[in-house]
Amino acid sequence: MTSAGTKAEYRLVIRKQRAGLEASWVSAASYRVAERVIALAEFKRSEVVCCYLALPGEVQTKGIMEAAWKAGKRIAVPCARDDGEYMPAWFTPDEPLAQGRFSVRQPATPHWAKPGCFDLVLVPGLAFSETGARLGHGLGFYDRMLARLSRHVGCKTGLCFAAQITSGFPVAEHDVGMDVVITENAVYRTT
Repeated sequence: MTSAGTKAEYRLVIRKQRAGLEASWVSAASYRVAERVIALAEFKRSEVVCCYLALPGEVQTKGIMEAAWKAGKRIAVPCARDDGEYMPAWFTPDEPLAQGRFSVRQPATPHWAKPGCFDLVLVPGLAFSETGARLGHGLGFYDRMLARLSRHVGCKTGLCFAAQITSGFPVAEHDVGMDVVITENAVYRTT
């Protein structure tokens, strides 16, 4: 999708595309995305990574988290607070999970990560541009979380499948852009 349209129109098209993805394809493509993330200099030198727990149809992040733990990195995941906003909570391999808002899995008992520095933040999205613009689900949770953490975030990295790379979707002033966007086929550096 490259022609101009509203955010809602883009979201509708991308959601339909994602709904048709086979689980085996998502798994294989996610593995290739994970390889690219793990090869990043920013990943290699990171000590603290904020990584999302993927929904079906999103780039799956389990392999990235396993590689991070194996390398001795700390992991935090976005977790809904009592006020409904998202902030990072520490996440370990044996962490019990609960169903959060919008069916997003999150730690059952969040231990909030105090913003010192998140060297690398991995972000999902419905679409990204090659220049780092991100189209989310439309509720602004990631944009607000990233804005609150802005002084404490190293590299913001969007993860998506190649079919989700597009241009032309509207970008608002409050939309937080990515420093890097990674698909199963490419790494786009925007800074």
